[in-house]
Amino acid sequence: MIMKLSDLKSHGEIVRERRETDSEYAAEADRLALANEVSLAVVHYRSEQELTQTAFGVMLGWRQPHVARLEGGDVAPSIETLERLARAGVIEVHIEQQRTYVRELATA
Repeated sequence: MIMKLSDLKSHGEIVRERRETDSEYAAEADRLALANEVSLAVVHYRSEQELTQTAFGVMLGWRQPHVARLEGGDVAPSIETLERLARAGVIEVHIEQQRTYVRELATA
């Protein structure tokens, strides 16, 4: 059977459905939300700046494995890591009572 691309669910739809039906999945997704946002911002920044993980790490005083773990998105970044990324102009972080927001800063 051949499916049309328009018949497929989007990633967002799949995630939304899974969150609604699987409480363990929803809890894990919530726990890793910050890590995921930071991961996406770092990958995008590196791509825009055409930096390798090693070069990005040097820029921030880290070794390449630290950058790889950060980009993996499966471990919540420390406050020190968030602060270093913010001071380097990679992200902006807002911690509020209900949620922590990460905004990717404009890259040029």
